[in-house]
Amino acid sequence: MKVCDQCFSDNEIKQFIVATSTVSGICTCCSKEGNLIDVDEIMDFFSEFISIFKHDDFNGEPLIEVVQNDWGIFSSVDIGKKILSDTAVSIVLNLDMGLALSVSSFSPDIPVSYVDNISESVSFWEILKVDLKHRRRFLTDIRDMEEYGWDAMFNEFSIIDTQNLLYRARINSDDQNEAYSPNEMYSPPHKITAAGRANPQGIPYLYLSKTLNTTLYEIRATFLDNISIGIFRIKDGHEFRLVDFTKKQSPFNQENILSFTKAKLTRDIISKDLSKPLRRYDSELEYIPTQFICEYIRFFTGADGIQFYSSLEKDGINIVLFDKENVDCIEVELHQISEVEIKSKRIV
Repeated sequence: MKVCDQCFSDNEIKQFIVATSTVSGICTCCSKEGNLIDVDEIMDFFSEFISIFKHDDFNGEPLIEVVQNDWGIFSSVDIGKKILSDTAVSIVLNLDMGLALSVSSFSPDIPVSYVDNISESVSFWEILKVDLKHRRRFLTDIRDMEEYGWDAMFNEFSIIDTQNLLYRARINSDDQNEAYSPNEMYSPPHKITAAGRANPQGIPYLYLSKTLNTTLYEIRATFLDNISIGIFRIKDGHEFRLVDFTKKQSPFNQENILSFTKAKLTRDIISKDLSKPLRRYDSELEYIPTQFICEYIRFFTGADGIQFYSSLEKDGINIVLFDKENVDCIEVELHQISEVEIKSKRIV
């Protein structure tokens, strides 16, 4: 079976196909023009990748849905089904562990879950959350984290330096018609620092966004609000190393697919909690687990902060800096909200 780079969304696979292909043309799999290779050239990857799943009739989800939702391997579900169906014999015969299926029972729609080693590591986050909120907040046993390999899970970093502008917004009071001063755009003093998704009460972190628009969403600005927008830049000679919860990683060519999957899925689930805003009926207890993770990252990795997706703006990225000393607010602009658009869809 021939496939092309257009059959896949995974960038590492696409690049591999482009680099190794010796012929291009119309792909019989996706009907698009692309660089063609025989699917056998990536069969070792598929066999290793499928080995992270197990057949699960009770709690499983269709294999193709898990592959697309968690990994985005293929350009579409239909293309993924076609490739997995046409390569079923090779995949199953090459499996060393995991599904242990016969060729006749394997299909893209077979219900699967992750193998126990992976699912236990990922589900430990839920156990830890309960422990921190309701059982032993200050004496949580981090040896459990080490047992699951969490000490190596927060090693995906991004660097920001003087080339990056960052933004922070504050809503002006009703009677304030001028922008806040640059000194007023930093995190508040210790005594009045409230608990946030990353920082405990009394320990100020600096919350920033990568774009002006994202920071407006984060403060939940409303129509005709006057907003002070602080523009920040890293001081000359400095750079910040951030644990990156937004980095998209491919399972292709990973040395240890099991360890890689545990780390990737664990970061994904923690990232969702970092992005989740506190709703008006939530307790501040909901922030304790992510505060703990940020403190763990700060002191065990030596990182300067974290980077994660905004839950309020699609693809918006937020940054939390643990220390504000090496960043300058270089300008403050006064804006007014001129339009607010809210959309909904019926779910019941």
